[in-house]
Formats: sequence, C-alpha cells, structure tokens
Amino acid sequence: MLDRICAGISLGKSTRAMCIETGISQRLLWSWLAGSAEFMEQYLRAKELCVDAYAEEIIEISDDRSQDLHLDEKGREITNREAIARTQLRIDARKWYASRLAPKKYGDKAMEAQTGNDRKTRMAPSIEIAFVPAGRGDGAAGLS
Repeated sequence: MLDRICAGISLGKSTRAMCIETGISQRLLWSWLAGSAEFMEQYLRAKELCVDAYAEEIIEISDDRSQDLHLDEKGREITNREAIARTQLRIDARKWYASRLAPKKYGDKAMEAQTGNDRKTRMAPSIEIAFVPAGRGDGAAGLS
C-alpha cells in the first residue's frame, strides 16, 4: 500500500489524496513513516519526484492555450480572462510548492536581508518535518 501511495505522490498527487484513494487515514500513514526509516526514505523520495513532476507540469500548463479564447454570442473571439487567471493560479501554486519542498533546486535566488550593521546576509527558507509520537500529552498530536 505504501508503494501505491508513494507512486501517486511521485506523480504529483497530494499525500491527502493518496490516503483517500487507498482508504487509509493520514494519521496511520504518519504512524508508519515515524516507525520506519525505510518507509520515510521512500516517502521523501516520492516527494522529491513530486516536485519534479510539478516543474514539468508548469511547462505543460503554460503551453496550453486551448482555453485562452472563446467565442461570444456574435461569433467574435474574446480573451477568456477567467481561464488565463486560473492558469496563472495553477502555475503559481506549483511554483510556490516546488520552491518550498526543494528550495535549492526550484527556489528563488537566496533572499538577501539587511542586518543591524547594514551587512547583507544570505538567508534561504527551510521546512522541517517532524513526527511526534501519539500520546505526548502536549497537544501536539492530532494530525489526521
């Protein structure tokens, strides 16, 4: 089952969607991942492939002009602004997600921030994923 979940994730499906598709809860998946370094490695590799799938999908979405124009009631071609806006949203969402999951590969150039003494320091965003054992008693458990 984990192979099937990871295969879907590597093709760009969300973890949530794959859990629904396979009929398991996300809580169970997180439990499996927390309990096995091998499963975690497989999952992380699927997420890496997912990012690459999104990057390729961005090109496909931006090249698809099939919905850019439509005919009005008089038969004139009109720019379909709603479709263009939806296309831009789809591209932006994938770019954002890819830049967060793989900032070194797909992120913007390192952000520059001013420090107190006017020296520039390079800062790169990072995301850390941690699995907390159930029953910690601090309210941290509750992922579903």
